[in-house]
Amino acid sequence: MNRERLTAGVGALAFAILPLVGFTVGNPPGGSYSASDIVKFVGKSHRPAVFASVYLVLLSGIGLLLLLARLRESIDEGKKATIFWGLSIGAVATWVAGYALAITPAAAFAFGGKSLTLTNGVIYTFSEAGLAIMFGAGAPLLGCALIVFALGRTPVPTWVRWSTLIAGLAGVAALAWFPLFLVYLWALALGLWTLIGERRSASEQARPQAQPI
Repeated sequence: MNRERLTAGVGALAFAILPLVGFTVGNPPGGSYSASDIVKFVGKSHRPAVFASVYLVLLSGIGLLLLLARLRESIDEGKKATIFWGLSIGAVATWVAGYALAITPAAAFAFGGKSLTLTNGVIYTFSEAGLAIMFGAGAPLLGCALIVFALGRTPVPTWVRWSTLIAGLAGVAALAWFPLFLVYLWALALGLWTLIGERRSASEQARPQAQPI
């Protein structure tokens, strides 16, 4: 299998799966005003899970970058490719930085120990601010990049173009949280299509048709 397609496919699957695992493991209290959730988030027994979630989200960001790099290669227009890549870099950087901010209280307690005192309100604010950056800046930047990709001429199958456009719109609306699942579904479908597309028979490859990204 072509190495670029392999890395793009694996990257797409990483972005589709690892954030959900990371959020489940880390369980930051954003969106919940429960004091018990905040205490659990910075609790000593929970800190290893929080740090593990950071690596999972970081890997998802790397996976997303690999996918977006492959998408950029399929864009023929120079200016469009430049705009797409700039938005992509901003999206990945903001995505990772936002989660890093969300877990700052847990990291502070891990390194500061009992000498550190943070109120529940401060802890919640850090967590909510980090998630707001992820879904209020990172996801919309990704959405804009996908919309740019879907517009104009790009040699990909029609379903890829339209699904990318829908994922882009969902990314722009991701601050509401719920639409983001469409972005994950898009990444999952694109990853599977990219990996499986290389296994076509020789006769099918000989026919004129759009190739996997």
